[in-house]
Amino acid sequence: MRFAPDALATMRRALLRRGQDLAELLAQVLAGKQPPSLAALLAEQPGKRPEEVLRDALAQVDARRALLDADDDRFGRCDVCGADLGEAAVREVAWADRCAAHATR
Repeated sequence: MRFAPDALATMRRALLRRGQDLAELLAQVLAGKQPPSLAALLAEQPGKRPEEVLRDALAQVDARRALLDADDDRFGRCDVCGADLGEAAVREVAWADRCAAHATR
């Protein structure tokens, strides 16, 4: 196990909180609203519809949660090169799936 149990619990809570926040944003967008907190996510992926951006973000969170729940060593590593993202970074952004070199999709 690469992370201590308390770190894993913190990361799991962060993933669940992020998933809930994204699901709430998606519900608002599907209801025809444009919540202000959506602007940052849309800026990261120009040209995509808001619901598409949110569904992609939810899929990313779900994929990270599945790796964490399976105690898969790929959790906390870059999906492209396998570099360790570091515990501090993963604690801050538990849904991260890319290192700085591969952060742009």
